[in-house]
Amino acid sequence: MSALKRRVQEEVFQVLAPVYGDRPGRLAWDESDGTWVTIKQVPVPARLTADGRGVIDVLIMIPAAYPQVPPDGFYCDLQLRITERLHAGNLPDQHYPHLTQMLLQQGWQWFCAHANYSDIAGKWYPTGNATQGDNLLTYFRLCLAILGTASKST
Repeated sequence: MSALKRRVQEEVFQVLAPVYGDRPGRLAWDESDGTWVTIKQVPVPARLTADGRGVIDVLIMIPAAYPQVPPDGFYCDLQLRITERLHAGNLPDQHYPHLTQMLLQQGWQWFCAHANYSDIAGKWYPTGNATQGDNLLTYFRLCLAILGTASKST
């Protein structure tokens, strides 16, 4: 098992599942390589969704150098309504350009979200322990903050 897959698996089961694994199928991940994680039915403000239900699906692509390098950008399903403060869809994902068209065809749109890993203040700081330091839950909470919600699992 690769170090990336092992780390993502640990975070899925030890960090994300206790918060977002409350319903079957809500939390999915790339069990073969550990290159992505999806959280479905994520609550966001209703005004941000086209149908007014206030739920979206979120896909996070995991970089090969994770956890030393955090994810950079996230995908949401097309239910998410674009606002002037969010950058989306028409911006290409510079880290996965070979997947951008396929993901768009599958109904995903990309949003820019940078975890700060070069500045001392607020720096991305992972540790060898998946449950300590920065991890996918830290990054997912950044995504939620960008979308205007501090929602957890409901």
